[in-house]
Amino acid sequence: MLQRGWLGAGIVLIAAAAGGAWFVLSRPAGEAPEPAASNPLQPGSGAKPRTAPDPLFKGWGAPAFAIMLSGDQHGHIEPCGCSLRQLGGIARRDDLLKQMTARGWPVTAFDVGGLVNRPARRQSQIKFDAMTSALKSMKYAGLALGVEELQTDLQFLLASHNPRELPYLCANIVLFGAPEVGLPVRSTIVQINDRKIGVTAVFGTTLKSAILPPAAAQAADQPRDIEFLDPRGSLAEVLAGFDKESPDLRVLLAHASLAESRELAEAFPQFDVVFSSGGPEDPDPQPAHVGKNLLVSVGAKGKHVGVLGFFPDDAEHRLRWELVDLDDERFKDSEEMRELMRFYQDRLAQENLAAREPAIEQPSGAEFVGAAKCGECHKKAYSKWQTTKHFHGYDSIKTGRESQKAEFISRVHDPECLACHVVGWDPQNVLRYKSGFVDEATNPALRGQQCENCHGPGSAHVAEEETYMKSRKVTDDLLRWRKAQHLVEGTAEKQVCIQCHDADNSPAFKFDKWWLEVKHPWRD
Repeated sequence: MLQRGWLGAGIVLIAAAAGGAWFVLSRPAGEAPEPAASNPLQPGSGAKPRTAPDPLFKGWGAPAFAIMLSGDQHGHIEPCGCSLRQLGGIARRDDLLKQMTARGWPVTAFDVGGLVNRPARRQSQIKFDAMTSALKSMKYAGLALGVEELQTDLQFLLASHNPRELPYLCANIVLFGAPEVGLPVRSTIVQINDRKIGVTAVFGTTLKSAILPPAAAQAADQPRDIEFLDPRGSLAEVLAGFDKESPDLRVLLAHASLAESRELAEAFPQFDVVFSSGGPEDPDPQPAHVGKNLLVSVGAKGKHVGVLGFFPDDAEHRLRWELVDLDDERFKDSEEMRELMRFYQDRLAQENLAAREPAIEQPSGAEFVGAAKCGECHKKAYSKWQTTKHFHGYDSIKTGRESQKAEFISRVHDPECLACHVVGWDPQNVLRYKSGFVDEATNPALRGQQCENCHGPGSAHVAEEETYMKSRKVTDDLLRWRKAQHLVEGTAEKQVCIQCHDADNSPAFKFDKWWLEVKHPWRD
């Protein structure tokens, strides 16, 4: 669902919201003035016009089986909807699986890890539950443990693990000092008809620093919840076990940098396929060849998945690979995943995270008062704001676009969406300021993208102006707060708008064009 950072938010920002995408979990729909013809092919590219996608698996024929591979989702559970025609989402991924099954293909699936963002946060735990439920529904046969999985509360990870439904895989990690706890599973053999697939996972040595605390903080005799083993020694042991099982295909899920994954592919040519995390967000659709075997990746944020086809009778093309863009032309949202999204949003509402998670201090010490208060003096600017899409920012996450209203799932309890659709949040970090919007019952005057999100909280400015109206005395505090609330166009362009209009949620954003729609130069 996508990540942000902040100064305050308001008149210069158009509907957007967190993590994501997808499902930042991504953020829900807002009306963005973006003609379909100019939409980029991929969120974040901001470049070439979108062209019609190619037919799926052109020239493939029917494989003995297919494996769908995903990973590095980083919380992007669905396209946020703030921009039209974004790629990604588990609902489209499920539709892809259904399309392959409808062709009569035997299919299984694996994920290389990195399901969520901000893993220490409660919302990410709820999202992790939703994501693993989705993987189980799609009959995934394994999830590799990645950085985000190991950064979460390990007791939570253990409690969520059901190896019969979705084994968490890693060959070179021991948790809680004992392999017998059953987490992680070192390897798995998947049987599809008369074929066997041997799959294991490894956690890269270059990523250890993201998990372990500084060495100085660990006493030599203090037990650690995570122990990292040598990946090469661990993989040699797994491969020895595979030799006894004689699988038709050996697959390594490498949660590692592409460079380290390539080194492992070179060191262990027994793996027919090494599927790596890391690399660019939008990867090369062509697989890399390491000897006779494949090194593949799918990028980040759930925008793409890979499909590996196994053709044992084709000596020249035994393995075929296709990187699939999850677009809205070839794929529709499956109803099963829509129900899961509805359940996810219900959980966020039940736990009331917007109110319950700790709020942060506003650096200025002032509080948010709402645009109506600003409008008592700034009448022309207030009237202009009421004509903009910012004014409807909250409606866009409550009822969606006009074309979506019959089926839209409300996101008004989703912090990752609220962060850019109401007043008083830090959008990049998805944190509420203490006087920021909680819900419609608590502070309805802060709904939508308003003045203070760009100009900063206005309580001190209002107080000084009200004192001035009575005394007509110009004080240093009066001038200081007037200056603090003033926002120049250059600062808006370089520091403010991009907090919500980022590459994930607003790839077609053009400041010079959209500024004209919200510009308000009057001081009355």
